[in-house]
Amino acid sequence: MPGVYRHPIGDAMVTVVNDGFLDIPFEILRGAGQDDMRACMQSAFWKKPPRLTVNAFVIETAGRTILVDAGGGSNTIYSMGLLPENLAAAGFKPGDFDTVLLSHIHPDHSNGLLDPDGKAMFPRAELVIHKDDVAFWSDPKLRDKTMPAATPYLDSAQALLTTYRDQIRIAEGGTVAPGITQLPLPGHTPGHSGYRLDSAGESLVIWGDTVHIPEIQIPYPGVTSEFDIDEALAAENRRKIFDLVAAEGVLVAGMHLHLPAFAHVVKKAAGFRLVPESWAVAI
Repeated sequence: MPGVYRHPIGDAMVTVVNDGFLDIPFEILRGAGQDDMRACMQSAFWKKPPRLTVNAFVIETAGRTILVDAGGGSNTIYSMGLLPENLAAAGFKPGDFDTVLLSHIHPDHSNGLLDPDGKAMFPRAELVIHKDDVAFWSDPKLRDKTMPAATPYLDSAQALLTTYRDQIRIAEGGTVAPGITQLPLPGHTPGHSGYRLDSAGESLVIWGDTVHIPEIQIPYPGVTSEFDIDEALAAENRRKIFDLVAAEGVLVAGMHLHLPAFAHVVKKAAGFRLVPESWAVAI
């Protein structure tokens, strides 16, 4: 079934496009007891290892067609690489996109920017990345300080930065496109960022990798993983964005939230609760 879902935000249209999934072991997670994390998954009737849905988003606004992240591509792992066919199912072609907003340079978010031959999948798109992520993945001295968390991604990061080198626009937060603001959320990577869309009085926060496993990290925001470059900072910024969207009642979307990938976060005692949006049959 096509992994596509549309949601209007004011005068803009946002389309989630699924790229597949990743399964991960409990052992790479920390910040809560193994029994507590397994209980979270079991309470969601999930009896297998935690599953990460992998999504990208298309924003159509002010005459622009913008892609936010690009999934893992067909050469990352067998369960990803659905982005091209799901973009086609949604009515998009690679040449339609004038901008790609990248949350961070990890392969399940950026490898889909390259085709199987290593060429640019989106040849006319400007690629927007936070300056701290570009600096980190470009400088061996910075990377070496964080091993082993960065080690598996060096080749793919270098391939991306080389292939798109003439199309990259460095950002430091703030406005990156009409009605779209980059929200620096470092920790997972040094330049990890979310993006906020504001249009005609409505808002959406696409929070990147703020949450990998919603069943666990919503009730336990302190849970981190070995994929986080700075685990303490990742947890701190997770709580900050939870507080923000809960206080404002802002709709959120996430690269690893299960389809339809739109939800609200609400306070629950000392923690939080995710309220996924119901699938709408009409726009």
